[in-house]
Amino acid sequence: MRQSETFQIYLYKLVHGEEPGILAVFLLGLLRIFSVIYGLGVRVKLYLYRYGVLKQHKLNCQVISLGNITVGGTGKTPTAQRLATIIRDMGYRVVILNRGYRAGWDGQVGLVSDGNKIYMTVTEAGDEAYLLAKSLPGIPVVIGRNRIITGEYAVNQLKAEVIILDDGYQHWQLARDLDIVLIDALNMFGNNFLLPRGTLREPLSNLARAQAFLLTKVDQSNDGARDLIHSTLARYNDKALVVESIHQPKCFVEIEEWYKGLRITNVALETIRNKKVMALSAIGNPSSFEQTILDIGVAEVCGVRYADHHDYTMAEMQEIMQRGVEEHAYALITTEKDAVKIPAEFIHSDRQLPLYVLSIAVHFTEGYEDLMELIKKVAEETNR
Repeated sequence: MRQSETFQIYLYKLVHGEEPGILAVFLLGLLRIFSVIYGLGVRVKLYLYRYGVLKQHKLNCQVISLGNITVGGTGKTPTAQRLATIIRDMGYRVVILNRGYRAGWDGQVGLVSDGNKIYMTVTEAGDEAYLLAKSLPGIPVVIGRNRIITGEYAVNQLKAEVIILDDGYQHWQLARDLDIVLIDALNMFGNNFLLPRGTLREPLSNLARAQAFLLTKVDQSNDGARDLIHSTLARYNDKALVVESIHQPKCFVEIEEWYKGLRITNVALETIRNKKVMALSAIGNPSSFEQTILDIGVAEVCGVRYADHHDYTMAEMQEIMQRGVEEHAYALITTEKDAVKIPAEFIHSDRQLPLYVLSIAVHFTEGYEDLMELIKKVAEETNR
């Protein structure tokens, strides 16, 4: 594991009160000071945009932003997949703009996919952008830090009518027509501290900018947690639509077939029931992934966790496989986001255990019709 990833894990444990000792108390105090400075910077920047000192750029298309107010996994990637498919099926030319986090490519405009062909590797594009391109035929994916530049490219070169701004709630430079904020029902609002003392990217009062909130993984939370989320959202923004969703497991795909894009022999969820499995993940919320597997009905889940966006090595995968064999696991299970980063050499090797990729679908449980009506209304503006 890289030194930066080790530090990332330590910092996560520190801000969540999992690191005891005098040094931890000192560091938390120091981080609290930095949080105050960070919060002041956020407020000043938003003030400058609100009063026109800094200008937002308006693209010649409709822009729908998917984002969150916390750091960590809320399920943006599968939600972006679902919404992009819905908008495409409405008959609009939709393009996804992704920042390209930890991408090896470092230009202004990176065409990951034009909807017909994937032009970048996962190392060049980053795991999220590559997964979006792989799973969304017919929908172009573009990466780049400056969304104004990538947005203009999407409009002028890819003829975008609707753009999905992936992880765009804090990207104030680009005007948007709809702001959807995702709230993880398991993690809610982090530990209620701003970065770097906590996991909030902005003060909760800034939820007032959103037109819709999407609660994810509500099936894994209790009624009390959902009630708290609803009351908190109402306190800061009682006009926005509130939608609830779950991440519904569909099936498993053996990674060699998944890697080739084959879906001929999907493995039924029932295959792992009452069996011991190992769950391999490097995502923002690994506990949710492991809980999903438990809910399928396995006897036991052994979690193997790495820092978010970790790139697996051949040696690491061999070590994990050996551990699975020694612990008498029936199979290894991983996420689609992780699957794109597993070395091809390992995928095509003579493995002692199967490695299944869990296929997940976002299913809206509350507010679906209202959300579709809102998205349709926004998309229709592209023809006016």
